[in-house]
Amino acid sequence: MDPKKKAELSFISHAHSDHVPSSIEGKVLLSGHTQTLISKPGTQAHEFGESIHVGPLELSILESGHILGSGQLLVENGMRVVYTGDLNLKGGATSPKAAVPKCDVLIIETTYGHPRYNFPKREEVVGAIKDWVDDCHAKDQTPVMLGYSLGKAQELTKYLSCDFEVGVHESIYHYNQKYKELGVDLGEYSLLDGKRPEVAIIPPSARKSFNNEDYRFAFTSGWALTSGGARRYSANTGFPLTDHCGFDELIEYVERADPQMVYTTHGFAEDFSEELHERGFYSEPISSMK
Repeated sequence: MDPKKKAELSFISHAHSDHVPSSIEGKVLLSGHTQTLISKPGTQAHEFGESIHVGPLELSILESGHILGSGQLLVENGMRVVYTGDLNLKGGATSPKAAVPKCDVLIIETTYGHPRYNFPKREEVVGAIKDWVDDCHAKDQTPVMLGYSLGKAQELTKYLSCDFEVGVHESIYHYNQKYKELGVDLGEYSLLDGKRPEVAIIPPSARKSFNNEDYRFAFTSGWALTSGGARRYSANTGFPLTDHCGFDELIEYVERADPQMVYTTHGFAEDFSEELHERGFYSEPISSMK
């Protein structure tokens, strides 16, 4: 599951680089959209819900809601095991909501598995972003949104292009074009060319290249709920626009999946496992396993 190194049989849940092995060998399963986004030969693309037979196992990839093409893996062989990968129960502007399959064993990512990470409604966050953009314009400042080149930047492009002239960094433009190839309409946008657009969207890694005093910066992440988050990204402000489940949504997913055993991984794995214990689930953080 999302191996760091090559494996005989592996599953890539989505196209973010930290979930893609450096080399592709053996049987590598993923969704068609993820295959297009990572552009690595040797992978086997499958439709969501398609039955994949590997020896005695029946596998299927289900929507996870994280980014375009992201998937969970359901493994069946007398019992049902689900690996969620990065998960967003409600989905977003460019990804459908996550499926919630019943299972016996659940392996769930818990990036925001702490009660402090319950996020506002997405429409409220987007509305606050647009109000901030208007406020920047009223002060003759150029708003610059910081968002990862794949996933978050496409959400921002789609939300903001409805009301503003949007210019995007070249790395974002590359993935925006990929989304277009895959049939996702992000609205109108252009490649940043030195002129000041009404809104610029850049990856956090490009922040130091934009030092004009007329720029104002906002980062978009669930970590915006963390004290000092804006300083971490050298931004003026932050907005909790996330492509992950918040705490309550993780709880909802587990309750609906109704597993006999839960393994937690990433982020607040130990905290969330303890919370599940208190709610009557048998749970263990993968980090504690040998």
